[in-house]
Amino acid sequence: MRNKKVFLLMGLLLVALAATAVFVIRYQKRVHQPEVIEPEVFEKLKVDPDLIIGLWHSGSMYYRYNADGTGLTWDAAEDIKEEEASHFTWTVDKTLFTHLHKMEISDAIIPKQYHITKLTLQTLAYEDEFGVTAVFEKVE
Repeated sequence: MRNKKVFLLMGLLLVALAATAVFVIRYQKRVHQPEVIEPEVFEKLKVDPDLIIGLWHSGSMYYRYNADGTGLTWDAAEDIKEEEASHFTWTVDKTLFTHLHKMEISDAIIPKQYHITKLTLQTLAYEDEFGVTAVFEKVE
C-alpha cells in the first residue's frame, strides 16, 4: 500500500512539473517583446554616395546623379528628354539625402530631403518626411 502511495505521489509530482514547464514556456512567449532599436543606431548608418552616381528611373521619372554633386531630373511621360531636364545639386550625409532644385524662372532654390532606406548597385529607395517612399532602379 505504501508503494502505491509513493508511486502516486511521484506521478502527481511529474504531472505538476510538466504543467509548470508548459505554463512557463507559453508565458515566456506571450511576454517576449521584440528588440527595440534605438534611433541612435540609425544615425550611425552611412551610405556610399558613389553607389548613387548614375541614371535611375521609377516609372517615367528619371534622375541622373553626377559625381560632382549635380543632377538632372525629367519625366518621360511629359515628353521631356534629358537635354531639357531640370537641374539640381545633391548631397548625402549618413542616410540624409538632399536635393536642391533650382527653379528656372526665379532662380529660387527648393530643398527636398529624404532618408535613404535602401541603396544597392541596382536599387535606390528613400522616403520623405511624410513617409512617402520612392524606389528607383539603376539604368546605367
